[in-house]
Amino acid sequence: MSYCFDPALPVDAEVRRIAGEEIATIAALLQRAPEGRQRSLHGARKRLKRLRGLIKLVREGDEDFHTRENRRFRDMARSLSAVRDADALVETLDRFAVGSRNRAAAELAVIRTHLENRRDRIVHEHAEREAVPAALASLTEARAALDTLALPGTRQEGARLLARGARAMVAKARRALKVAKKGGGAEDFHELRKALKYHWMHLNLLGHMWPGRTPAHRRRADRLAEKLGELNDICAMYHMLDQEEAEIAAPDAVRTFRKLLAAREKTLRKACLSQAAALLEGEGKKLRSRIEREMRKAA
Repeated sequence: MSYCFDPALPVDAEVRRIAGEEIATIAALLQRAPEGRQRSLHGARKRLKRLRGLIKLVREGDEDFHTRENRRFRDMARSLSAVRDADALVETLDRFAVGSRNRAAAELAVIRTHLENRRDRIVHEHAEREAVPAALASLTEARAALDTLALPGTRQEGARLLARGARAMVAKARRALKVAKKGGGAEDFHELRKALKYHWMHLNLLGHMWPGRTPAHRRRADRLAEKLGELNDICAMYHMLDQEEAEIAAPDAVRTFRKLLAAREKTLRKACLSQAAALLEGEGKKLRSRIEREMRKAA
């Protein structure tokens, strides 16, 4: 099946179906690590975000379920984040290393060695002994909790629920964009990124039921979220440098890297604000009527 509602089926059944598939995939990634531990942990965290996006879409239908399970999936993702965050720092540096001049590349290599050693230590100390077993136990509880979900049963009520959830996230993204334009702090852009990432998930969940939105539009939303993610990685890199510069023991290399980070950060912020405004313009109109119409056609 897929991460998309089938308009011919009841909304509550589709939520259980999609959530069950995501939970099963996460469990498989954590148990078997088919692409290696680091990539599997990254995949598991992405799927946990997809689960949160799903239950946020139907939040109004069962607030208690949303509050409980959203907290569960959030905490689970955080428990796995140490390894992924350490790996993301290596990837962030590699984006700057590609195409760098010889001297800059040599300086960045010193920092990369520090980041690799740091990541390997975190993988060994954190993931195997603590996070993964706890996450697997929590997934078992989450699978059982799906039986307690109580959502509206009629087509009209289901369409109203989906439309309200989707529009609520669009409104949240617009508020976050306004704050980011005015304040421009790292946390402001982080909030914008989260809202737009969930909006992208909702675009995928509703598929062709979302009026006027094509696969190309969904790809633009995804690329924008990735740019905002790169901004978040730059912020995390600043924090790491502040905390561990003495351990790196290469002040010239750190100074060069900070200049590269600052230039890229400035470019990304400008592009993200412009693209977010364009993406959200007119979004969410006539959503309920389109969902209802597609449900009637499918039925």
